[in-house]
Order: sequence, then C-alpha cells, then structure tokens
Amino acid sequence: MRIGIFSECYHPILNGVVVSIDTFKSELEKRGHKFFIFAPSNPNCQDSPLNIFRFPALPWPKDYPLAFPYLAPLQTSKISDLKLDLIHTQHMFAMGRLGLKEAHKLDIPIVHTYHTLITEYAHYIPIVPSVLTKTVIKKLTKSYCNQCDQIVTPSSPMKKILRSYGVETQIEIIPTGIYLENFANPYHKDVLKTKWQIPEDKKILLYVSRVAKEKNLNFLFKAIKKLSLKRHDFHLLIVGGGPELEYYQQLVKKWELSNCVTFTGMQEKEKANRFFGAADIFVFPSITETQGIVITEAMAAGIPAVAIDKMGPSDIIQDGIDGFLTPLNLDKFCAKIEALLENENLREKFGANALKKAKEFSAQASADKMEELYEKTISHYS
Repeated sequence: MRIGIFSECYHPILNGVVVSIDTFKSELEKRGHKFFIFAPSNPNCQDSPLNIFRFPALPWPKDYPLAFPYLAPLQTSKISDLKLDLIHTQHMFAMGRLGLKEAHKLDIPIVHTYHTLITEYAHYIPIVPSVLTKTVIKKLTKSYCNQCDQIVTPSSPMKKILRSYGVETQIEIIPTGIYLENFANPYHKDVLKTKWQIPEDKKILLYVSRVAKEKNLNFLFKAIKKLSLKRHDFHLLIVGGGPELEYYQQLVKKWELSNCVTFTGMQEKEKANRFFGAADIFVFPSITETQGIVITEAMAAGIPAVAIDKMGPSDIIQDGIDGFLTPLNLDKFCAKIEALLENENLREKFGANALKKAKEFSAQASADKMEELYEKTISHYS
C-alpha cells in the first residue's frame, strides 16, 4: 500500500502525534508499505528525503507552524503522481483539509486519527472566548469526520466523545504502540538520585509529560503538598518542559515544596525513557489524555501508576491489578499513592502485572491493527 500522511506537525517537532506517525510508519514500512509525509515547513528542519513534502508555514503558535498549503500549487500537484492508495490525516485543520480535498479529488479513501481532545486546548487561542472556541471545534469535528471513510481514536472514551459531537463515521480504537525494549535499560536508582540530588532514603514519584495547563498539574502539586504535611519518604521528579514550567517552579517555591520536588526540564526521548524504571510510582493527574502513552511506558518499565479515572488512562490501567485509578478527588488520589509508598510487595506485584499488560500496547501489535484497518478501508471503498 502507498499511504499519504497529512499532519500539522512533523520533525523537528516531537510530540504524541509525531511519535504516532513515526511508530506506525516504521513498523508498516518493514512490511513493504510506502509512506509519504505532507507537513508544514519548519525553519529548524534539516530533512530533505524524497518522501517528505513541506508546505509554506508561519511560526505561530509557538513550536507549531501554521501551514498555508495552497500557496504551494506545484507541491500539491505532485500528490497525484504518487499513486496513493489511501490518505491518513492526523489533524483536521490546514493540512487535514488538504488531505481531505486530495482524497476526494483522487477518489481514494481517507482515514483520520483524532489524537487530541482539542476542546481542552482552547486556552491557547486567547483572542477568542473559550466557550465559543469549544463550540466551533465540536462543529468542525463533526463536519470533518463525517466526510472521512474511517476514524481512528486511541481510546474508547474518545470514541464516545466523538459520537456525542454527532460523528457518524465508523470509529476504530487503535492506540499508538510503544517499543517495549526502549524501557529495558533504566537509570540506576542511585545514579539518578545523585544526579538530581534526591536523598537516598526517598522513594521516587515520577511524572513524565508536558508541563502545561491542560495536564492538570495544579491538582498534582496540591496532592504533593498534602502528602508532605504527613510524610517525608518520597520525592517527586517532574521530567519534561512546556509553557508553564516557570510558573510551576515558582509555585513549588511558594508552597515550600522544593525539598520534595525536582524539575529536570526537557529531556531527549531516549533519556526520558530511562527515568521510568528508576522510579517507584508513576503519578499522572491529567484528565484530557486521549490515550496517555506515558502510562503504557511506565508499564513497560514495570512500575505501577496512580492516575485519574478519566479518558485514556481508564482504558489502560486495571484498577487494583496493575495500578490505581481514582476520581478527581485529592484525598483518594493521595490515599492510593500512600498505599503504594507503604507496601513494597504491592508495588512489586502491580509492577509485574503492568509489565505483562504492556505487551498489549507494543508497536507491533498496534501496527497489526492499523494494517488491517487500511486494507479493510481500501477494499470496502466505493
């Protein structure tokens, strides 16, 4: 099969969408399929492979260039020469609209992955009231998805949300897979504690993700503040960067939590992967994750997670078996963290179960599902 991927972002940007594109592309290319990437240009972009097509873009919002694909008619004219069998869009905006138009023009099927709960990112458009933005996004989602032949979501809660918007197109649940072997070589606990000046007798709570408003980090720091008032046997390690990093660093100082919280800042993916297996408990407060890849990464490292029972994590964690799911309740969230802090046998049991569960989310297993979906969509297209 010859697949055209249309995305609003690609390297050098690295986020969940780019990881998803790369993972499926890598696995399916091993099976003989061809991929062609259509994405915005980027001033920091070094690539020039024949299978990557860049379109004019402005560097706004920050780190996410805004594409203007119709300003490159010569680039667009090349699409028909590629003899694509299927187009797979990753967003529903400029590049997604181009993908939709080209699929209809070429009379080939189009698949769309709804990666992100976009309504929860409305605060990044400050010139428009958030409520209005969310209403518009829901209408755009319904319109766009109902023009596609197949929708993919990473979790069942996201499927339910799309149905509530009025999306009628068939929806398949296919999470982005991970390479289990990438989590088999963690940092040694002592090395990690020495590097980040964590006392030897502390157990490590770990958060790995963007430091941003939509991750519900206020809730996490409230939990840490509450726990710190009654116990001193833990240390929270925040691995990641983001627009709110400085804000939360100041918050930690203001709440006098510096002795039990450390920010590492942005880490290269290979290094970030090595933090998981050196930690004791993974903590994740987000309520907007369509999948929560970091949960499966923690599982692949054999550590239990405590997460909010909302969206993606609800599909991954088996509560009381390989981790804990809690409502958005500070006392209950703290209680589950304490249960794991106090019981090493429970941590080990959950960790072993998590390691087994992680195999269901391997890159190979997810690629099997996507390959089957592509073939079915093409064969049923008329």
